[in-house]
Amino acid sequence: MMPDGQSTEVYIDDKQARIEALGRVVSSQNQAHFERMIRSMHWSGVVDITDWTFEAIRVLIKICSEENLIITFKQGTRYFMPVHYPVGALLDSFAKIIMTGCF
Repeated sequence: MMPDGQSTEVYIDDKQARIEALGRVVSSQNQAHFERMIRSMHWSGVVDITDWTFEAIRVLIKICSEENLIITFKQGTRYFMPVHYPVGALLDSFAKIIMTGCF
């Protein structure tokens, strides 16, 4: 039996919604588990990172950098679509900029 493409899409949307909700409570203690969850997703389009913790935003940017993902971050009413991601210490600065909106 072939999987239903529409139900698979609903499953992915549901999983992304759960991860978007979890991003609001990620801390340094559960950051590794959150990273595994994000790596299991097939990201595309827009990810709503509104009210995410710094640790969650940093993990997402790190994974996007490592896997060369082009996604759009939605933070409140602002949208960010990085083409190249910073590495090292600049990654932390970039995460803070996205989180606070202060450039």
